Amino acid sequence: MINKIVAVQGNHPSRLNPLTDTSVFLANEVQNKKYKIFYYDPKDLSIVNSKVIAKGFFIKFKYSQKKFYKILKKENLDLTKCKFILIRQDPPFNLEYISTTYILDTIKTKVKIINNPTSVRNISEKLYSSKYQKYMPATIFTQNIDEIKKFFKKNKKVILKPIHSFSGNDIHLLTKFNSKLVNKFIKKHDHIMCQKFIPKISKVYKEDHFPLMQSL
Repeated sequence: MINKIVAVQGNHPSRLNPLTDTSVFLANEVQNKKYKIFYYDPKDLSIVNSKVIAKGFFIKFKYSQKKFYKILKKENLDLTKCKFILIRQDPPFNLEYISTTYILDTIKTKVKIINNPTSVRNISEKLYSSKYQKYMPATIFTQNIDEIKKFFKKNKKVILKPIHSFSGNDIHLLTKFNSKLVNKFIKKHDHIMCQKFIPKISKVYKEDHFPLMQSL
């Protein structure tokens, strides 16, 4: 019988915020269902003797304490001994991220992986939205500054977003076209997402942001 273990591939718990990081919320729910949680960093994933091994630790989460987690036991674990693996590390979606999806691909028929590593690798969260542009504010994906300039001229206020980032990191509101800022942004992120700014979005954000976490 498969052990009641859920492995979490993610950023070290010391880098998480229990009020805003859904990884902590998910881990807490997993514990409530009497599963053990094994936590490891993506860099600690290996293939050894044809087995997918993670160097990590079993961990206990507690919202009620100032230090919201406790490391119980360090271990090198064969991940096929788990019932589930959760892919939870933050971007950047770089070569290390991609390599972990290839490694996990080798065991996805032996253990349930959420989300499927092939799908994680093949679907860019922001670029995938290009299929649904009729439901979105005016949006372009580019690293061509002339296209961005034309888009800005038409829309007056524009949001610049990195395609492979997360949690609102490094997002800029452009109210005046600044070639230096845009060039620097492109140099850092390559292709970027540019969207027409919707003024009322700040009101929606304040009302709806992390409603589940606020109820804890």
